Amino acid sequence: MKIADKLLNLVGVGRERGLPPPRLVAIADGLLVTERSAEAWFLISVANTDLATEGEQDAALDAAVSAAATILGDRLSHLKVVWGRSTGQDYIDSIAGHYRIGDHEGWAQTRADRIDEMRMPERYVALGVHLSDRDPRATAQVRGSISDALGTTSWRVSARELAHLDERVHKLARQLGSTVWRAHTAPAEVISWLISREMHRGAVAAPRRGLITGASLARLTAGRVVPYTDHLRIYDTRGQIAAYTSVLAMTDFPEELETPGAGEWLRTLSEIKAIDDDGDEIDVTVEASVRFRVLTKKTARHLVDETRKSAKEQRRSAAKGTAEETADEIVETERIMREVKRDINRSGLTLVEDHPRLLVSADTREDLDAYVDAVIAHYADRGITVAAGADEQRDLWLESLPGDQLRVPDLGHVRESTAFFGSWFWGGASIGDATGPSIGYLTGSTPGLVRFDAAAGSALGDATTTLFLGRSGRGKTTAAMLGGLDSAFAGAWVPLLDLKGDAAGVSAVAAEYGVPTAVIEITAQFSGAADLLRVLPVDDALLQAPSQLMLLLPPHLRGAAEAPVMAATRAEIQSPDPSSWGVIQRLCAAESETTRTVGFALRDLVETGLGSVVAGPPSGLSSLTTNPGLWVVQMPGLTLPSPESAPESWSPIERVGMACLRGCLAWMVRTTGRREFRGRSKVVIVPEVHLLTKTPDGASFLDYIARVGRALGASLVLDTQDPASILKLPGLVEQITTLFAFSLRSREQVDSLLELLGRPQTAPYQTLVRGINTAANGKSIRHGHCIMRDRWDEVATVQIDIPSQRVAELLRTTPESEHDLEPTQPILTPQEDLDPFAEDDEDRANALLPAAAAVAQAEAHTQEPVPNEPLPSVPVVETSSHHIPSAPVASTPAPVVPTPPPAPTNGALPPSSEDHHHPPRYEEPIGPNEVYDQEADYNEAMYPADAPNAPRTNGSGKKEHVG
Repeated sequence: MKIADKLLNLVGVGRERGLPPPRLVAIADGLLVTERSAEAWFLISVANTDLATEGEQDAALDAAVSAAATILGDRLSHLKVVWGRSTGQDYIDSIAGHYRIGDHEGWAQTRADRIDEMRMPERYVALGVHLSDRDPRATAQVRGSISDALGTTSWRVSARELAHLDERVHKLARQLGSTVWRAHTAPAEVISWLISREMHRGAVAAPRRGLITGASLARLTAGRVVPYTDHLRIYDTRGQIAAYTSVLAMTDFPEELETPGAGEWLRTLSEIKAIDDDGDEIDVTVEASVRFRVLTKKTARHLVDETRKSAKEQRRSAAKGTAEETADEIVETERIMREVKRDINRSGLTLVEDHPRLLVSADTREDLDAYVDAVIAHYADRGITVAAGADEQRDLWLESLPGDQLRVPDLGHVRESTAFFGSWFWGGASIGDATGPSIGYLTGSTPGLVRFDAAAGSALGDATTTLFLGRSGRGKTTAAMLGGLDSAFAGAWVPLLDLKGDAAGVSAVAAEYGVPTAVIEITAQFSGAADLLRVLPVDDALLQAPSQLMLLLPPHLRGAAEAPVMAATRAEIQSPDPSSWGVIQRLCAAESETTRTVGFALRDLVETGLGSVVAGPPSGLSSLTTNPGLWVVQMPGLTLPSPESAPESWSPIERVGMACLRGCLAWMVRTTGRREFRGRSKVVIVPEVHLLTKTPDGASFLDYIARVGRALGASLVLDTQDPASILKLPGLVEQITTLFAFSLRSREQVDSLLELLGRPQTAPYQTLVRGINTAANGKSIRHGHCIMRDRWDEVATVQIDIPSQRVAELLRTTPESEHDLEPTQPILTPQEDLDPFAEDDEDRANALLPAAAAVAQAEAHTQEPVPNEPLPSVPVVETSSHHIPSAPVASTPAPVVPTPPPAPTNGALPPSSEDHHHPPRYEEPIGPNEVYDQEADYNEAMYPADAPNAPRTNGSGKKEHVG
């Protein structure tokens, strides 16, 4: 070090502070080249840690420390945590080719518009690793030249150097990709965005492909930033102030930090709140820039020795003074350094030298001051001191730029690796399928879209069962219907068994978007349609059909009936056209009086009402078509026993109801197994499964259909309020790939749900399950909020999101919905703005089971029975716009045709032909004056009563702030 450098460092002004800004030379995928250095850049994947156990976090932290010591040892590294935004255009691009039938473009556009409306933040964690220094003389430029004024050079990186650097980038990518960070090379446009957003805080479109050099680099860095004592002012191309930014330094940390807890000082960036003028909490956008170096053992030992020697010299100097007293801090430093060196040598302790900075931006100086105060207070509660870098704003800001270097070395720390990586900069929430439709968004520490494809299991060679669990009225049935709609748009055959008679709205949504659909009533016209002898293969029917018939019998006859029923079934199954009706006729004609009594009892039940659907004379009619679309199957008059009642106490009508339900399920699954139907995607939706799992034979049947689903290419979507009964079906539990858990109350059910989620049955997780559907105010229901476990066993909190007010109105499952009030015009606007997720409670649900209520909901989209062979053509609803439906065109005999409803009266706009515009990715940074308020009451925040289609506000009509 030169003498001048030593003098500058002595007064706190190092040579680094005087260096000019970095001059960019080239940007490629994973590579940033400046005049002075070359860096590799990677994007780190979000780890799903919000609901992880302490043991899981400790294991991941140890793995991160070990990987950093091995891969990043003594390398100068730069960590950046920044925020982008999810856009509707990104979503449309990501699902291109997924949807196939109906007005799928309109459906995708509806979801895209909702995404744009939410202005959802998207976190990016980028890691830069220094590759090599470059000789500035190799790119010498004349001072004052045009290229120098632009902050770039006209020199191009040589092909040889570029190939060498690219090879090193790929080697690092392979190493970092196998760690807990699952890092991958950052695309060139992302690196460009990281630079330009700091220069502009506005819209900059970077090239999408290839090597970025020359004029493209000039546009990235052509900005004006003016430093002040405690902040910077960033100007746009018109000379107007685009943003006020303050760079904060984290100057002091406690001696010990706990993780999970206060030690997660980077993961908590998204949890910082400020108070607005109305006293409401708003999210503060805070970004981080941390330059760090993981010290190897050799470097760490040298640093510890230097520190210990310095403390020793100070102790000796103090001892020579007149007081001959040594400061306790000096003695303590010596002792700690000896212990640290011993740990480095014996236990493999690693150290990190880091320089953390936080960047806060706002539209006004007043907002900036409020946000800075909020950040300082947030970390003060955790024992961490944060302060604005007075008179250091220029150098601290330049430090944050990719391609620059450490400029203020005296504001740094040396700590154990666990203390640095325990900040969990890569932690947060991440869940769901990698591709496919969006069903909602994350509500953890890292917001983002949640993708779910109910039909993806078969394509992945995985199990195919999805389970929705929770109390009535929390949104589970609505969530299942949204998943079914997405599958129908993708070309799947989607039958939905509507036991409560409140799911006709999903057919109305499908019709409005041109998806083939109908609400189908299973009545006595379909005699024998749910007969297991006619539905199942012979081997399966020999076991299942007698069980179905036994279920119809009163308890006092079952003991004597088992053997005769089995014998009659064996005989009937040899006939050319076996049926349960034939079994009953054999029993009635038997010589034994007891056997005839059994036959007469069965005949009396099946000759009336729904009993004929189970075991009546075969009519040859089938109501289900195998064409793609969404088909709601309702059974008017079906009366089911309560889940708590024992089978011995069931009334005759309840026994018939259960037998009909089981037969209908078998009917659906058998249809999915037809040989000519194997190659088609199939999603069978069965709500209220807890009614079936209460019976031993019903439980075994569910176990069976879940096991064969993957082989048949069929996915099963189940909805239940009773996770305890699901746990008693190990075969079914093994087939569950995705689970959505809503709130429950009883200890047994809560613990059963936690077992299905794979979370420990401890107080924090039990409290989470009980309160998952309680809004932040503690006095209202947060419909659609749930805990999700995906097919990779990741667990996180999720908000199911309805894409529009119109869809919410049609999907509503309350008894007051428009499907009850206006059966002939099912798509009319409701008279009152009810919660879109509200389901009926159990008492109201039971009141809907009689035939009159079910028929009232079904009339608008009813398909008449048609012969089983050949397959009927399907009623296809054609629409000119997905906002207002036209009359359906059908070739089936005498279909009921709904009349077009009048224009919406709730303020909805008429269909428009104007193009939808979505800003491309990175076009706008997240500003401090927008919010994604994930804790607000869902219905009020999403659709204010006075403006159904208006953008979300904070309730006061004022601007909102993004976190």
